[in-house]
Amino acid sequence: MDGVVLDSMKCHAGAWIAALSEFGICVQEHDIFIREGMTGKDSIIDIFADKGVKNPGIDELNRLIEIKLSVFKECSIHPFPLIDDILEFLSSKNVPMALVTGSLRRSVDQILPERIRGFFSVVITADDVTRGKPDPEPYSAALRSLGVNPDTAVAVENAPMGIRSAVDAGLRCIALETTLNRGYLRMASMVLQDHPALYQFFKKALT
Repeated sequence: MDGVVLDSMKCHAGAWIAALSEFGICVQEHDIFIREGMTGKDSIIDIFADKGVKNPGIDELNRLIEIKLSVFKECSIHPFPLIDDILEFLSSKNVPMALVTGSLRRSVDQILPERIRGFFSVVITADDVTRGKPDPEPYSAALRSLGVNPDTAVAVENAPMGIRSAVDAGLRCIALETTLNRGYLRMASMVLQDHPALYQFFKKALT
């Protein structure tokens, strides 16, 4: 969802920066981008460890997440240009689609436009799995729900954690350089610069 369907990662990063600052943790956008796809709790624990700070207790962890969500709620989020066209094209070719995100379901319900949600027959969120990205469980769950084999599917990602999750679930993965450059996306089968390139790829593959 974030960074592929919705142009939301700068808002996510800003909200995390604000929330973590209240706990004396200083991070930059890049710290958030490289952890994109992880659940909020896993991201916090990883950041605290990276900064050499003792892991927060469960109450502190939940409070930090609530602060982040409160800040993020004030952001204005929009789909990437062309995403409607891409999804409409795939739908016209009867391609079954799943949305696989590390976000909570309430965040998906809050920011994903209904017209976009309608293209996906399956939505896998952080609430639906035990182990989030980079574990393969989210993509494996999506494949089972769609009823397709990994060798007939492709994932579209924009961050290392999501790419690893998809690849370890047996999928080919196309990576977009929406937040990180291709040096961070090397595990993907293919790296494309932007959504126009992705649209052209699908049109060539399915026409």
